Amino acid sequence: MNNKLLVGHIIFWLLIAGIQIYTMIWMGASNGIAHWLTVFLLYIISFYVNLLVILPKWVQERKWSILVGGWIAIILVDMIGMLLINKLYGFYQNGDWQYRILKFFFQACWLQGMLIPLAVAYRFGVDWFQHDRIQRQLENQQLKTELAFLKSQINPHFFFNTLNSIYILAYQQSVKTADAVMRLSDIMQYMLYESNHEKVPVVKEVDYIRQLIALQELRMTKPLSLKMDVTGAVEERMMSPLIFIPFVENIFKHAVLDDPGDPVQMQLDVAEHSLTFYSRNKINVALKDRTGGIGLINARRRMELLYPKHHQLQIHNDGTHFVVKLTITW
Repeated sequence: MNNKLLVGHIIFWLLIAGIQIYTMIWMGASNGIAHWLTVFLLYIISFYVNLLVILPKWVQERKWSILVGGWIAIILVDMIGMLLINKLYGFYQNGDWQYRILKFFFQACWLQGMLIPLAVAYRFGVDWFQHDRIQRQLENQQLKTELAFLKSQINPHFFFNTLNSIYILAYQQSVKTADAVMRLSDIMQYMLYESNHEKVPVVKEVDYIRQLIALQELRMTKPLSLKMDVTGAVEERMMSPLIFIPFVENIFKHAVLDDPGDPVQMQLDVAEHSLTFYSRNKINVALKDRTGGIGLINARRRMELLYPKHHQLQIHNDGTHFVVKLTITW
């Protein structure tokens, strides 16, 4: 029993005792307070014997003889205890011993008829809440493990292509090589360290996307045709990291990137209670990604885990253009 629970139990019994003592004083029966408190203590002890000894033993061994035998023993001990307490204080001494034994046996049965169900209900209630708490912890741990696994799969294909491009730049002794290596270093730093937080500022995610775009531009032989508009209070809002990356990576893998007449469009709008990401790109039918990968399936699953019932993801492919609209609400 932890400290908070112990304090709760003490307050509960003190509250009952306080109400009873106040009632006895109000009724002019203050001379019976000491007797009542002694009997009350006897029943508190029997309650915890049932709660902490008999019930755990029965749960462990699953023998009804332990449960029934324990309850009968409590009733007999309470009966004897009340006889002795009454004798000590001189209360309820009318009648012979047989009468008093029978009287206090039935009284003990009646009182335990209330205390035993109370102890059983409390015990199983506590066990249920503990089991539920442990189950939730396991589920949360499983979700965290799945999220970490999904996050670890986000960019391997992108990094493979980037490293291959940097190798080509270095082989050609291009002046872009150093810039490409530096940008890749910044991107990896964000992914390995800053994105490990549960939430990051939206502006950090925007900066990361801009770094990806700049790195992609270094790889291209033609000018990159891409428009990116960001509106709203990106500095003030927080979000789960790497949410938009699969969509951006999908653009770099499958889009026509050098058509000024039909440029890639990306928009990010941060409102008071929502965040909306929109992208539209012309599909490059000449490109075929033969390596497969998780891509949009990964993105859908992460959104289900991170923003359940607080997001809407719409993906449309008409064979010519690919459109993504993601809305997150908070």
